[in-house]
Amino acid sequence: MMHSDIKSRPEYRALEPDLAGNRHLLVIEGETLQHGRLDALAGTFAPVAGQLQTWLVGAPTAASGLGKVWQLAGPDAVLDAFACASRGFGMGDRLYVQGTEPFLWSVAGAAALVGFGPGQVQLHHAGSLRRRVWCTHCHAFTDGVTTNIVPCGGCGRHLLVRDHFSRRLGAFMGVMVDAEAPGEIPAIEEVFA
Repeated sequence: MMHSDIKSRPEYRALEPDLAGNRHLLVIEGETLQHGRLDALAGTFAPVAGQLQTWLVGAPTAASGLGKVWQLAGPDAVLDAFACASRGFGMGDRLYVQGTEPFLWSVAGAAALVGFGPGQVQLHHAGSLRRRVWCTHCHAFTDGVTTNIVPCGGCGRHLLVRDHFSRRLGAFMGVMVDAEAPGEIPAIEEVFA
C-alpha cells in the first residue's frame, strides 16, 4: 500500500467481495497479474463466484474460478463494454478493479458514467507506480511518467510531478518546475518505476 501525507493521495486496499451485492464485476489489468495471483483472486471471490463476471484486460490468460470471464484487448475496450452494458448495472451491483493507477481511474470514471456510485466500487493498486500527469498550464495529460520531472506532452514545459491527485481527472498535478528561474531544472530522478 502506498502512503502519503497529502490528503488527496488515494489509499488502496485489497479487494474483498461485498456480500450485500447482487452481481459482481471484477476488472483486472493484465500486466498486473503475477504468477498465482489469479488463483488467489479466485479464492477471494469464491463466495460470490455464481454472481461474478471478470474482465481480463490485455491478458491472454485462462482463468478459472472467476465466474464468467471476458478477455478485452485494452482499456478502450473496457469503456466500450461499459457503454454497451449501461442498462445492465444497478444499485446492487459491485465493481472491483485491479491495476495500475491510470487504469484504475480510467475504469472508475467509465463506471461512474454508467451509474456506479463510489460505495459500489473498490480499487486495488497493483503493478507499476508510473503516473498520469495533468499539466496545470495547458491541461494536457502525459502518461507513463516514472520521473520526478517530465516534459509536458502538450506544451513542452518541464513539470514537477506533485503527489497531489485529482480523482476527477484521474491524474497527478504537474506544475512548471522552472517558473521562477527559467532554465534552472533540478536533477531528474526515476521515482515512480
